[in-house]
Amino acid sequence: MAEFLIQLLFFPAMLVSLIVSVIGVLKDKYWLVILGAILFIPMSYYLNGAPGLRGFAILLPLFQVVSAAAVSEKNKVWAWILLVPAFFAGLWIVGVALLYQLR
Repeated sequence: MAEFLIQLLFFPAMLVSLIVSVIGVLKDKYWLVILGAILFIPMSYYLNGAPGLRGFAILLPLFQVVSAAAVSEKNKVWAWILLVPAFFAGLWIVGVALLYQLR
C-alpha cells in the first residue's frame, strides 16, 4: 500500500516540480521555482532514506530555492546549474523504479 501511495503522490509531484521549475527559469518567475521546491519536498524526504542520498536529498529543495534567488537576480546560468541536482535525483529514482519493474 505504501508503494502505491508513493507512486500516486510523490512521482507526479516530482515531475510537476521539475516542470514548474524549468518554466520559472525560462519565464524569469522566481515564485514558480519556489513552488517547484515546495512540490519537491515530499520526494526529497522520501529520497533521504536511500543509502546513496542520505543527508543530501533533504537539501534538494534548498538548491531550488537558491535557484529561485538566482532567477530573481537575473542570473540564469546559476539558476540552471542549481536545478541540476534535482534533475539527477529525479532521473535516479525513475531509473531505480524502472529497474525494479524489470525484476
